[in-house]
Amino acid sequence: MNDTRWLQPEESATWLSLWSVTNWLPARLDEQLKATSGVGLTDYFVLAQVSMAPEQKISMTELAALSDMTASRLSHTVARLEKRGWVHRSPDPTDKRTNIAHLTEEGMDFLTSAAPGHVEAVRSLIFDALEPEESREFGRLLGKVLSRLDPPRLPRA
Repeated sequence: MNDTRWLQPEESATWLSLWSVTNWLPARLDEQLKATSGVGLTDYFVLAQVSMAPEQKISMTELAALSDMTASRLSHTVARLEKRGWVHRSPDPTDKRTNIAHLTEEGMDFLTSAAPGHVEAVRSLIFDALEPEESREFGRLLGKVLSRLDPPRLPRA
């Protein structure tokens, strides 16, 4: 235990704040989306990921990685979105073992109507608490931490 790099009091406070933010922020965003758009944050996030993919389609394997979901959980989520007419799945023409999720016009219409309330909640909960320079620094610092986590990301157009 002598090699343990214990957190200093300020680091501990920062860690506990980060832990609280990572738990409470999704809960508050989920509440907002359910109240104003009738969907939870997970469904909205999956739709948003499909909408940002090239040609608004993405393999279910890539979508599971981006969403940090098991294939089973993602399949249930996408099934809910299909029932609403917001996405549809079709076999990948180059790999029949894989399905591709496609955003429908109705799905894009839903995102277009839900996005303003979601963005306002994000702005209110995060950015309104920060000065512009703090916001830039916050983004820079989060980017440094995120690079250590190495999550999958959509290719940028």
